[in-house]
Formats: sequence, structure tokens, C-alpha cells
Amino acid sequence: MTFASYITLTRVILIPLIIYLTSFQIITLNLFALLLFLVASLTDYLDGKIARKTNTETSLGALLDLIADKLLVCVILIWLNFITQSVYLVVPTILIVSRELIISSVRQIIVESKESKPINVSILGKVKTTIQFISISFLIISPSINDNFTLFAIALIWIAAVISILSLIDYLRSYKVYF
Repeated sequence: MTFASYITLTRVILIPLIIYLTSFQIITLNLFALLLFLVASLTDYLDGKIARKTNTETSLGALLDLIADKLLVCVILIWLNFITQSVYLVVPTILIVSRELIISSVRQIIVESKESKPINVSILGKVKTTIQFISISFLIISPSINDNFTLFAIALIWIAAVISILSLIDYLRSYKVYF
């Protein structure tokens, strides 16, 4: 495994720690969970950059990156639904998780295709990931601040969900020849 792949695995290792820290709903622990989530989010950008710069891109690294991204977003978002118990988070969470599952399935179909071409991440996909990371960050600390901040964090999750669906449509449109 490459150094970049170890950075990717850091993202997965941090998930249980973030869940544990947020389970207490204590401001200092939520802030520490936020810090860990931000570190995990930054590894998403760092691992690919290091792999490209050191010319150590591998198919295993790409797969690990894909899995780590989806686990970080989906598991933490589902957990935050559980602890906040806000009915307003359910629909955007379902949309975001569904999008991630559909994209994973589409990627598998494309990889198994004999004429597959590399799946490039679109600008919309990068924006989606960034908005998801920002909105989840706000949601992690929102119980420690106030109800208005929580509503703002939920609104950001809705924006992330809309961008996620637009990104899904963009990917499906780009790779429709495989269906």
C-alpha cells in the first residue's frame, strides 16, 4: 500500500471516534469531533494530491478513496440523524445516501464494461463533496450552539442533498452509454 492509501484509511479510522465523541453531546467533545471530521475531510483532498504528485496512483487507492468518502459522509450523516432526531434531516439524508449507493453501482457497471473509460470526478461532484463536508461539520457542532444554528445546518444539508441529486443526474447523463 502507498502512503496516500494510508492517508485514505485515516478517514475510515476516524469515523468511530467522531461517533463516540458526538454521542455525549458535550460542547468540548463536539468541538474535538468537529476537528477530527475536518481532518478526515482534508484527507480526501490530500490523498489524491499526494498520489498524483508521487506518481503512486493505484486502483486499490482509488477504490479505498471511494469507499472512505462514502463511509465518512453516509455513516456520520446517519449517526447525526439519530442523535439530533430531527425529522427535517431524514429526507436529505436518504437522498444523499441513495445517491452514493447509486453512484457506486454505476461505477461498478462501468468498471465491468469492456469499453470502460476512466470515471472522472466532475466539478459538480467536487462541489457536492465540499458542501457535504461543510454542512456535516456545522451539524456536528450545532447541538452545542443553538436552535437557529441547527436550522442553518439542516438547511445546508438540504442544499447538499440537492447538489448531490444534480451531481447524480450529471454522472448518469455522462455515462448513459453503459446502460
